[in-house]
Amino acid sequence: MTSPTSTGVDARLSSMLCYAGWWLTGLVFLFAERKNSDVRFHAAQSLVVFGAISALLFVCGGASAVALLVATPVFQIIQAVGNVLWLGAVLLWLFLLLKTWRGETWRIPVAADLATKIAST
Repeated sequence: MTSPTSTGVDARLSSMLCYAGWWLTGLVFLFAERKNSDVRFHAAQSLVVFGAISALLFVCGGASAVALLVATPVFQIIQAVGNVLWLGAVLLWLFLLLKTWRGETWRIPVAADLATKIAST
């Protein structure tokens, strides 16, 4: 994964940076990188996975705010779900950073297929 990129940054480092800022850096590299298909894949996968996780965290936050006004036990359950989702997201993020730094491509089920379609356009 050391082929040249159109951004001038090493491909392995570019791939890792796609995950560094969750979906935001994935979006940046998806538009900035035009040559390297590996970097584009990592950018698209970051966008799909962490975009979906961010949306779920946003929904959990909104639902917990409403639940706080309605019922405290429901609020606590939604908060617990949000905390578990957050912890899982951080662990996945660290795992993807490590795998990418090692030069490996880990395809996340379902998201990788969508990322491949996005990266090829």
